[in-house]
Amino acid sequence: MAGDTTLSENYAFTGVFHVFDQHVDKAVPKVQFAHDERHLLACCSLDGTISVCRLAPGPPAVLRVLRGHAGGVADLAWSLSNDVLVSASLDGTLRLWAPADGRCIRRVCDPDGAALLCCAFQPLNNNLTVVSAGTGPPPPRLTAPRAP
Repeated sequence: MAGDTTLSENYAFTGVFHVFDQHVDKAVPKVQFAHDERHLLACCSLDGTISVCRLAPGPPAVLRVLRGHAGGVADLAWSLSNDVLVSASLDGTLRLWAPADGRCIRRVCDPDGAALLCCAFQPLNNNLTVVSAGTGPPPPRLTAPRAP
């Protein structure tokens, strides 16, 4: 406990902010802080997008939403220098992103078209990315709702 406070005072969650309103229809399988950075985080969603968020200074904000995957994004990882994000998607693609401006730097397709489930940078060499694939064809691609 901090000082002479009670358990309920320590977990009062005063000043809690909600910055993930952009992913209301689909699950968010991962939220990850950037390396050695307590105010920058990214989250991926099964809606096919990735959000890069700033928690401070000022009120928390979504800096950008990265779009380009045709299926849900199952995993993401920051490079050691925080200048690149890698994402693995159920659409069978791995993408490298520049989180500073939201550009997709590279798109790599799984040779078998399988859904990609998780990804990571090799800690000592950010030129090496490891990805894990499921079996079989990827699930159906995301489609926009049709107008009535």
